[in-house]
Amino acid sequence: MKTLELYADPACPWSWLAVRWLTAVAPQRGLRLTFRSFSLWMRDGSDQAPGVPEFVRAAAVAASKESVRVLRVFEALRDAGRADAIERLYLEWGSRVFVPGPPQAPAPAVLLEALAAAGLDAFWAEAADDPRWDAALESSNAALAALTFGTPVVPTLVDGRQVLFGGAVLSAPVTPADGLVVWDALEILTSEPSFVGFSTAGLPMPSFAQ
Repeated sequence: MKTLELYADPACPWSWLAVRWLTAVAPQRGLRLTFRSFSLWMRDGSDQAPGVPEFVRAAAVAASKESVRVLRVFEALRDAGRADAIERLYLEWGSRVFVPGPPQAPAPAVLLEALAAAGLDAFWAEAADDPRWDAALESSNAALAALTFGTPVVPTLVDGRQVLFGGAVLSAPVTPADGLVVWDALEILTSEPSFVGFSTAGLPMPSFAQ
């Protein structure tokens, strides 16, 4: 069994695409998913790439601020031994936020809807506005920064070798069948010990010996 550590920002559409893909693949390929918190807002603030339209920038900033509230709930669940519920909450949140049409900032009520749909009591929403969880978020952000850049999916192989996939892994949803093809292709790549993934820190020195 392989453990996949998913550093995923609830405000990041590319994270959402990767999560949708991997949660569909996991049961059919014996994968164990572990969600780790990551916040682009805590890392970058309101900075956006040059040329981004103002309405997109404003929506992204507002969504990122709201995603910090969601991540605090994730950390509260983890602290209470309910890490198994994070995936359900993430999926319910994302299905309400990443919908067709122009980007819009999620309203605070979306978190309550997602909690209910995930089978979680509304009292968990109290953690969303409790800054005492921010230290855990900052620690998780720092752990990712020590590995790579962006919001990657980090597959950790069962033998302990780590392969990092940084940034946008997918740009659009894939069908369940195509998702398995993509995963199986990655399995072939990661079976090669010299493969270093799309982005990684501490690259091994190249060797040209046959």
